Amino acid sequence: MSTKGYINAYKLRSYKMYHSHGNTHSGLIRANNQDAIFMDDTAGIWIVADGMGGHNAGEVASNWVCEYLPNEVKNQPITVTQAIQNVHQELQELGSQRPEFKGMGTTMIMAIVHKQHVELYWSGDCRGYLVGHDTCTLVSKDHSVVQNLIELQVIDEKAAARHPQRHIVTSCLGGNHSKPKIDTIRLSLNENDTLLLCSDGLYRELSDRDLLGIISNTNHPTPVAERLVKQANQLGGRDNISAVLITKNGLGEVN
Repeated sequence: MSTKGYINAYKLRSYKMYHSHGNTHSGLIRANNQDAIFMDDTAGIWIVADGMGGHNAGEVASNWVCEYLPNEVKNQPITVTQAIQNVHQELQELGSQRPEFKGMGTTMIMAIVHKQHVELYWSGDCRGYLVGHDTCTLVSKDHSVVQNLIELQVIDEKAAARHPQRHIVTSCLGGNHSKPKIDTIRLSLNENDTLLLCSDGLYRELSDRDLLGIISNTNHPTPVAERLVKQANQLGGRDNISAVLITKNGLGEVN
């Protein structure tokens, strides 16, 4: 699941054939928003980052990823994975230089266009969903304590949603991890497909069925990202909430 291409192969192309829409909100409990989003339809790069709750300056870490990772991706002749590693190292250096930023980190998921495909890269528990006409499929796999327990068959998905360690991630950028785990998968967006990138504040409030129902209701006058965030808040809004939706222009565009 690794990419063999180099970033300068992405640099010379324009991908305005994709359309995105996003929204981020602090939720109803937290005083500040440690999430951040980035959208560049022309470059074909989209990011959701979730600053680590409980770590110092999580909002600085998530915004750092959204500000500097796209530049690493577009301007450096290195692999995408190495670009993410570079930003991870920058966050750790910043944390070591400034006491108020010590230990800060962020989970993230990034979508990037490569030729006729969209590639996802992630570290932590931000997620990617591929939503079709009547399907909502999780295409990423969390780096978390409860995901490890699921894979060991210690607990099931239902128990994981209530587990006291459900918020503990096993990988992130920055933080105290010497080298983050970075997974990647290549996707093809078909007609009427929508790619959803989101933080855990969204999917912990909304089920897959909720996501499908909101995203597939294209006749609604309110943009999809706003509807997702509003519904998550109505169901509790217990964390920061972020959503970025990506479609192909002219093919089931996000309203």
